[in-house]
Amino acid sequence: MRILVLNVILLSLCLNLRAQEVRTIDGTQNNLSNPAWGAAHGEVRIATSMAFTDGFQMPAGLTRPNPRHISNQLFKQEGNMPDPTELSDYIWVFGQFIDHDITLVENNNAEPLPIPVPPGDPQFDPFGTGNAYIPMVRNKYQEGTGTGPGNPRVYSNSITAYIDGSAVYGSDEHRAAWLRTFEKGRLKMSAGNLLPFNTRNSQYTGEIDPDAPEMENANPSTTRFFVAGDVRANENVLLAGMHTLFVREHNRLCDSLIQVHPDWTDEQLYQHARKLVGGILQAIVYEEWLPHMGIHLPDYEGYHPEVNPNITNAFSAAAFRFGHTLLNSTLQRLNAQGEIIPEGNIGLKEAFFQPSEILLGRGLDPLFKGMAHQMMQTYDCRVVEDVRSFLFGQPGQGGLDLVSINIMRGRERGLPDFNTMRTNLGLPIKQSFEEICPIPEDAAMLESLYGTVYNIDPWVGMLAEARMPNSFIGETAMKIVGQQFLSLRDGDRFYYQIDPDLSVEEKAWIQQQRMSDIVRRNSGVGNIQDSVFVAEPKDVSTPVYEPIVAGADLAVFPNPTPGDLNLDIIMDRTEQVAIRLLDAAGRVLESAQYNLQEGRNMMQMQIDQPEGMYIVQVQTNRGVVSRRIVVL
Repeated sequence: MRILVLNVILLSLCLNLRAQEVRTIDGTQNNLSNPAWGAAHGEVRIATSMAFTDGFQMPAGLTRPNPRHISNQLFKQEGNMPDPTELSDYIWVFGQFIDHDITLVENNNAEPLPIPVPPGDPQFDPFGTGNAYIPMVRNKYQEGTGTGPGNPRVYSNSITAYIDGSAVYGSDEHRAAWLRTFEKGRLKMSAGNLLPFNTRNSQYTGEIDPDAPEMENANPSTTRFFVAGDVRANENVLLAGMHTLFVREHNRLCDSLIQVHPDWTDEQLYQHARKLVGGILQAIVYEEWLPHMGIHLPDYEGYHPEVNPNITNAFSAAAFRFGHTLLNSTLQRLNAQGEIIPEGNIGLKEAFFQPSEILLGRGLDPLFKGMAHQMMQTYDCRVVEDVRSFLFGQPGQGGLDLVSINIMRGRERGLPDFNTMRTNLGLPIKQSFEEICPIPEDAAMLESLYGTVYNIDPWVGMLAEARMPNSFIGETAMKIVGQQFLSLRDGDRFYYQIDPDLSVEEKAWIQQQRMSDIVRRNSGVGNIQDSVFVAEPKDVSTPVYEPIVAGADLAVFPNPTPGDLNLDIIMDRTEQVAIRLLDAAGRVLESAQYNLQEGRNMMQMQIDQPEGMYIVQVQTNRGVVSRRIVVL
């Protein structure tokens, strides 16, 4: 019905064929008096005091505890902890997508800042060498800054700050052009209506295109990956799915527009669909996503050219990283009836930089359904092991600790301590740990770690802080996040409600759009709740990491593989297991018995099979754990 309504609206348009005023791809010229505001490579705005140890570049908080020690003592999560608000995984997945639409501070690989690992750390230093560390580098800063006292480092946002769909279209001309077909306004796609791959024909099997835009890829065995408007699209399969939905929506809008305006050029179709997609994103953010999190902004009163929309240092380096505590360790893959598909759910740590999982797991529809069904984890000082110890790989094989990195990132970006930040924001100082944190054991641990309330890392303090009424977020994070999104709305000359190239009917239609509409129109998932940010039906039974049920944890690499496959099997007890290779239809091709020891078992598997998709299984006495692979 909504699609029919859109067609009626489009039929009613009386747009002239004049050149519309459109956003520049890099965000410049939005603010005519300050053309660099909100543009790619613009300054990260300093909204709170800076606390570099030497006043200009040395990381803050040198007297604070080791980040990994804080992570181990405070952030280790035991068991499944669904949030009492009963919000769904769509909260954090859409949040990550929006984060990647508005902010990216690039790394400087020439300036390492490794995080020392406490000796005997069970994941990163199990043999107690005392020499282990978590790799990290500092962020790039603008040339000419950070030279001395009075001239501290200033960082750059590499993408446009505006909520403008840059995650779909890119923030530079090369990426934007590569993503286009230049036919009927449409964007490139691959088979299955998926994002294009980095190949000459956009297909998985195509020849690698050396001119394809750069994409982040922490999986050295993967040479074929999705290309999107933001370099981080392959970070996990749910994020890739969110990118795919809005590219599909763009192309669907182009198909509708050309029916009404057959004389429009490719450029006109592309730019008008781009305006509509950007407006839909804004409507979902301000009408649905923020309110569900308990963040309510003043009513919109129009464009304010004096408002600087640039992303703030406190927002990108601390406050907007709250989503990391909401992550689930299991990503559900459900059919239309809400049942787990035969291929099973997927562990979060198996979903990093693995676009092949989308090809192997019945596409994106089971993920879209699963996100709507599963409740997010609770907002607190707990983070699942998938990102606390296994981010982007096993420890020692690329695995990182996102908690440690978040803590150190705030320090290296010069953020002040939690209480100083509150003072900067006009909030009262918290006099005790108990006043900050309502959970007695967490308050006691904070005191044990930091000693004084004037030494707490801001990201840690924000997660420990008591929730605001009717929200899962604390006062400090809410103040920073709310101010940021207010400036992104009020400082945007092209905000959909005042864009002169959008008709009154289009603006009204955009304002009514919800995330469920995007899913229903652009996937095979129809039976989902109207508000997908609220989990339905309620489910608290999902295990934190599914393979534990079978008593085994299996990682495979490289994947895709030319045939030489490494198996990393962690057993919770010593027993005999069967290791099998199956084809995509589930037929057993090879099977062998092995005696595996409790703990980690490293094995090699030679696969002598044609190119294609296969399944590796470990059968224990208590169940089966499976991983899908691609043989090249």
